[in-house]
Amino acid sequence: MPQNDQIISIIPIMIVLIPMLGAAGAALADRYRPNWRNYVVIAATAIPFFIAAMVTPSVIAGARYYLFLDILPPAGMEFRIDLLSLFMILLFVALSTVLAIYSLGYYRDREDGRNFFYFYLLAIGGSYGVALSGNMMTFFLFFEFMSLMFFPLVSYKSTPEAQAAGLKFLFMTIISGIALFWAIVVTYNAAGTVSFGHGGLINEGTPVLLVAFCGFLISFGIKSAMLPLHFWMPDAYAFAPTPAAALSSAIMLKTGVLGLIRVFYDLFSPTMLQEIGWNNILLAFSLVSIVYGSICAFAQNDLNRRLAYSGIAQVGYMLLGIALLTEQALVGSIYHIMAHAFMKGCMFMCSGIIFVNTGKTKISEMKGIGLQMPVTMLAFTIAAVSAVGVPPLNVFVSKWHLGLGAYEAEMPAIILLLLLSSLLNASYYFPIPINAFFGCRELQNIERQRLRLQPLRIVPVILFASAAFVFTLAPVNWPLSLARAVAQIYF
Repeated sequence: MPQNDQIISIIPIMIVLIPMLGAAGAALADRYRPNWRNYVVIAATAIPFFIAAMVTPSVIAGARYYLFLDILPPAGMEFRIDLLSLFMILLFVALSTVLAIYSLGYYRDREDGRNFFYFYLLAIGGSYGVALSGNMMTFFLFFEFMSLMFFPLVSYKSTPEAQAAGLKFLFMTIISGIALFWAIVVTYNAAGTVSFGHGGLINEGTPVLLVAFCGFLISFGIKSAMLPLHFWMPDAYAFAPTPAAALSSAIMLKTGVLGLIRVFYDLFSPTMLQEIGWNNILLAFSLVSIVYGSICAFAQNDLNRRLAYSGIAQVGYMLLGIALLTEQALVGSIYHIMAHAFMKGCMFMCSGIIFVNTGKTKISEMKGIGLQMPVTMLAFTIAAVSAVGVPPLNVFVSKWHLGLGAYEAEMPAIILLLLLSSLLNASYYFPIPINAFFGCRELQNIERQRLRLQPLRIVPVILFASAAFVFTLAPVNWPLSLARAVAQIYF
């Protein structure tokens, strides 16, 4: 779908700035009007959602919202809402609003959660800036800002383990930033611009550009937890507060995937990448990530660590769709960004509810917990079935398109790997709800009284679980339609 109608507008930067201003507002509210803090947090996430929804019809109709700020020469700062950034920002604002509600419930009546929301709002503001960037330099600035704001969330509990996990994340963030900056400098020197929306800027492969290409892979591979750059993630997810882990899995990992989509389709020419075979580097890492993440997930007794290693495999699907360089594969990759966000976000929120209500984090301790928390574990079960790829849930749709993309790329063996990965997913996910509902044969082994539901915690979980299948059952699957429209721009 061509986007020829360019609208100069401050709307993109408004979406980015509102949650950042909300962080300041939340701090002021905590100091002078504590009862207002929750309303500020909700407003700072909900207002961008309504703004993004407001511009959606015009962007789908062919308009493109654009803003250029002549600062930070030579590239300047560019913001744009095209079809790809629309898909990402709609996802990000919806997820962050629901996660904000969940986080308020998670920290309800707990004083230790006050500072969490300052960094939460700043981090999502950075992720919005990434989604709406119009060139790679703007992308870089918000990418680094988002990562730095997430660092305090990783070490938020202030335990030795959390601080060690935070330092590991910070160290990897520094490496990511250096690699990304170097890659941008080389690309700008070769192409004279790093703006998006002009097709492949690089049409000739040179050794220096190969180094830049690898720099992009390292930087975005770290953020998306691509093997072998994944080792920050299991500890971060295990020792960070559950809302922070859900934020990273649902939103922040996707910024790395978005960066690779921009590199493969906006900076480098897909035709050139395929001719000289540079895409095979990402292809190899994506396939290994799918298998490695699934195998490692088996060995984890901590629920969040199992979800973390599973996330490595799930991100592998997204990277696979990018690396195959076919239209159907790209559709599968973009759709899986959405599918994984709701599925894994739901699982992390369920994990947080279990921890808050029972103090349990080990899978081996959760036998019979479904009798205490039936709604929570039912939502977890729906997310687990979606992760396996059972129709008509979301992940089935993305895996179907990845399989079609592999067939287009004349790599049918990848289809078998996708089937194998589904079996592995079932093997380490299904035992959790089975033991939760049927693992305790004698009711006296657990508390007979069901735990009281807290609306701020359970409603977001229900929304995420419903999103795992509601789009596929609707007359028009609009996320899939939007993903197809994005892919058609590049093919």
